[in-house]
Amino acid sequence: MQIAFNSGRKQKRGSHAARKAVSSKRVRRRRHAQTRRRFTAALRSTHAFVLRNSRSRLGFKGSAKRKATTTLPVPAGAQATLFPGFSGLTPSKTISLTLLAVVAAALYWLYTSESFYIYSENVRFEGASYLSQEELFAAADINSWSIFWLDPDKIEEQVMTHPYVTAADARIRWPGQIEISVQVVRPVALWATEQQEYWLLEDGLALEPRELDFQPTLRIIDPSVEARVANVEGTLQIDKRILTSAMFLSNRLPMVSEFWYNSRYGLNFSLPSTQAWIHWGDGYKFEEKWTALQSLMPRLEAAGEEAITLNVSVPNRFFTRKYDNEPDEQ
Repeated sequence: MQIAFNSGRKQKRGSHAARKAVSSKRVRRRRHAQTRRRFTAALRSTHAFVLRNSRSRLGFKGSAKRKATTTLPVPAGAQATLFPGFSGLTPSKTISLTLLAVVAAALYWLYTSESFYIYSENVRFEGASYLSQEELFAAADINSWSIFWLDPDKIEEQVMTHPYVTAADARIRWPGQIEISVQVVRPVALWATEQQEYWLLEDGLALEPRELDFQPTLRIIDPSVEARVANVEGTLQIDKRILTSAMFLSNRLPMVSEFWYNSRYGLNFSLPSTQAWIHWGDGYKFEEKWTALQSLMPRLEAAGEEAITLNVSVPNRFFTRKYDNEPDEQ
């Protein structure tokens, strides 16, 4: 009897556990079903709300407005795709979204592709002459820039900051090429100092000489750099009046290509076909000095081998000096 009772008890307990497991599964299924119903109801109410708002914005009134509040049946397959403000895909929306994706992809490609970025091999300089491609490319400051961010006028300004460039013309070529035409400086004279020689430009600016197929014949020898003038930029520059006077004298006296300068006598030079040494002075009153020199030219040529010094630094009080005699003031 005890055994039967125990076995029955065990059987009873087993059936209770089974019923409990079955009931818990049912509870879970009921909860899942309840959650799905709530979610479906929320989607339906959201869909109805969107329809009401869209119709009210379109201006429907009266019975049309009341009809918009009617809850429409939503297909089971479309319930999962409904979101606030989204009424489903139409052919026009699909085309618009496709075009938007294509434009976005194209913009991404344009701004990230290496084909549109500028490197030294993508830039060609014309008219560089004695300047190297590397130094001009560094002056342009366009390394690793996209052509969409580059402005030709700005490139020209950057290239013209190079002291040896006087003009620049930049052109951007697709997809990623730049052509830059430059005009380089041409020296008009050489300035010889104790330290070194410099190129002189027409405005008096002095630059380091470069390898050039020709060098200027006009030469100003100024060992102590006394013809130097101060400027705000801090660059080396000769007094422009002195340079202009030397250029004019060299044009009117083709045989004279070398001038000396010091603070006491200013420009001074040897007169060709004579033994005369001319003290020209500063760059002022050029025509008056030239008139005085021309008036004394026959006398200097007639002196032959006699060494004479002519000082025309003050045109109305020029004088000559013979090395063996006292100066003869005129």
